[in-house]
Amino acid sequence: MILRLICPRCNKDSYSASADIFKPCPYCGILFSGKYGVEKRNEYRIQKEINVTLSTEHQDFEAKTINFSEKGLCIQLSGNPALPPGDVFNLNIYDSRIKARLLWITNKPDVPLAMAGFRVAEGGHIGILES
Repeated sequence: MILRLICPRCNKDSYSASADIFKPCPYCGILFSGKYGVEKRNEYRIQKEINVTLSTEHQDFEAKTINFSEKGLCIQLSGNPALPPGDVFNLNIYDSRIKARLLWITNKPDVPLAMAGFRVAEGGHIGILES
């Protein structure tokens, strides 16, 4: 199935087999996807689902990775947590702990799910996530 995507910069149509994959606009060259919008990480993203626990002082949230790169990761959280961007959280993946700064979070009011983007502050997450 081929999807028609509208470029967020030049508003021209382009086509892709996947809304998830970042591809350059054939007209203006900006890197974007139909699902995630304009690419904000300069590194290659690896698409992989791994169970993660996000720990705060008061509560733990079950989550899973959507994708990750050398410096960051995107996760999907259960529930609609009110987490402040800029704070550093512990992400427990397998038996390892990673400290990561929350850059953005998008809650979906009609569904108990949230998407969040993190920049890794401490921890060798690539080796952990690629295994």
